[in-house]
Amino acid sequence: MARKKGLKNYTERELVEELARRHADREFRDGMTMTDIELAAEKLKGEAGPPSIALMLSRMKPEKPTAKVCPRCGTRVPVRARDRERTVRSLSGPITFKRNYHYCEACKYGFYPVDRLLDLPEEGELTAEMEKRVLDFAVCDVYGEAVERWSLHYCEPISDNLLRRVAARVGAQCEAADQGRLQEYLKPRAPAAEVLVVQTDGSMLPIRGDEPWKEAKVGVIYRHDVKERVPAPGSARYVSVIGGQAEFAPVLEEALDVENIDECRAVVWLGDGAACNWRLADQLAPDAQQVLDWHHAVEHAVDCGKVLLGEESPWLPVWQRRCEQLLAAGNPDALIAQVSACKSETERRRDKVAANEAIDDLVRYYTNNAERMEYAYYRALGYPIGTGAVESAHRHVLQTRMKRAGQRWALRCARRMARLRAAYRTGGVTNFYDGIRSAHRDSHLPRLRGRKQTFRYARYGRRDLDHAERMASN
Repeated sequence: MARKKGLKNYTERELVEELARRHADREFRDGMTMTDIELAAEKLKGEAGPPSIALMLSRMKPEKPTAKVCPRCGTRVPVRARDRERTVRSLSGPITFKRNYHYCEACKYGFYPVDRLLDLPEEGELTAEMEKRVLDFAVCDVYGEAVERWSLHYCEPISDNLLRRVAARVGAQCEAADQGRLQEYLKPRAPAAEVLVVQTDGSMLPIRGDEPWKEAKVGVIYRHDVKERVPAPGSARYVSVIGGQAEFAPVLEEALDVENIDECRAVVWLGDGAACNWRLADQLAPDAQQVLDWHHAVEHAVDCGKVLLGEESPWLPVWQRRCEQLLAAGNPDALIAQVSACKSETERRRDKVAANEAIDDLVRYYTNNAERMEYAYYRALGYPIGTGAVESAHRHVLQTRMKRAGQRWALRCARRMARLRAAYRTGGVTNFYDGIRSAHRDSHLPRLRGRKQTFRYARYGRRDLDHAERMASN
């Protein structure tokens, strides 16, 4: 009589085939569609996942109740509490295990060595792999719709409250992290660029409370190919803050530091003419070539023309073309002179005051930005002259997620989501979560600063020391 073959004598392939055969015998029924068959196979994977994870966890060496090294200060710390349970939700379902808790009196930091060994988040009920996927859904869609989309891809259910908690927790980590270190983890520091372009702008987002709208400031930094006259692919770095210049400037400065702004051959700073943009450029990049956005320069001329000629006047396109010709020639003084000469034609108009005010406003705008309107020179160098990159950034970084119909954000949640969206667009889908976790993990390390004697907008409120010395010597 032949001996029965033991399970250990079966190959892995034979075991898989036997498991598949039994599953097919149990699940198959006449009339099944391909969708039914695929979902049945997914069910098999879901059933096999938790036992597989539990078995692999059981294969780990038992944790000894000995002192462990504190990950922050390096001191050996004894066990404070043994065999504390933790249940986390994995892609295959909930898993429960036990581990020891240590507390370092020197740096007032508690930690679980097993959690760190398994690379689990310090807080929350999800594994890192599960949290990464949940966060991806949370930053790309409204929570209710994200839950529905999640159910299309995964069997393990989630709730909109879970999405909110994950976004709040990781958003707080993103906000509190050293911004220089975060930028390096999101996109590694690269050699200095030939031409580095900086664009900044602001837009309004809907906020709950007494102040229904709040300004969100966005900055985009990218390397420019002067030969092709296009941005270098994959070089864009985004920063976003809901708040004033005092909050935005330090975050932008950290990103500029990672791009090695002090070593770049040329820096081009584009803005829409707002005085705060140029003050920020003076303080963070005093040697940058400041450029007034071409479209804003033309738009102001057209607005003046509408007052002088009328919005439906057939001469308005002629006015616009003439202004564009003078702007393209890179001679703002000639344009200012011709616009000023229009005052002599307004003496007999009934709306003389309004016409003169429109002319004065345009002349003042061009006079204040004359040194930033040498467009012929910029084009000869291959520099960009439009702020399309930052205008687009407002849409694809913030508004696509935060400015939908009926949305009203709590200010704290809006601040965190703005940071997450900027990190998401900078690091990319696969890297932004790991970048935030790494920056949060290293938050106890000394701050990273590559630039020497650097201006700190929020802390000191004065210009870069090197720039001040240059100005004094002149």
